Amino acid sequence: MSRQKGGATQDDQKPGQSSPAPGVILRRRYTKDLSFENPGAPASLDAPPGAPAPTVAISVEIGGRRRGDLHEVALSVTATAKSRNEILFIAEVRYAGLFEITGLDAAAREQFIYVEAPRILFPYAERILADAARDGGVPEFGITPPDFAAMYARREKDPVEM
Repeated sequence: MSRQKGGATQDDQKPGQSSPAPGVILRRRYTKDLSFENPGAPASLDAPPGAPAPTVAISVEIGGRRRGDLHEVALSVTATAKSRNEILFIAEVRYAGLFEITGLDAAAREQFIYVEAPRILFPYAERILADAARDGGVPEFGITPPDFAAMYARREKDPVEM
């Protein structure tokens, strides 16, 4: 249910009234949390060539609606690199955006929140994580963008998944 001018909600509309034009605006994007751990440095910085690529975990978190049509979407990305059983580094970022979503029905709004919003936020989160790792002395690594549509489809089958 979203607020329109005059305090009415979409659910309160009378037949013949028009709803707001569909639209999405990214009002803000921001880092909620950032962490880089390099527990074995400086020894771990001399990792041999061909050291294993970090494993990456990605999740999407949805905050409660804030002020009407504003929705917070947070993307958590964690990269962990190990050699043998020793942690070389752990880099984590929780990056969020505040999206104003108007004129979309509930299904389209949910799909935008779980698929398109994370897709918009991902390059920013990846860059922050890569910069933190580089500044920590770790060789640069890339993270393949995940298929957020597939993650959403899995979430539909198992809501605890995403």
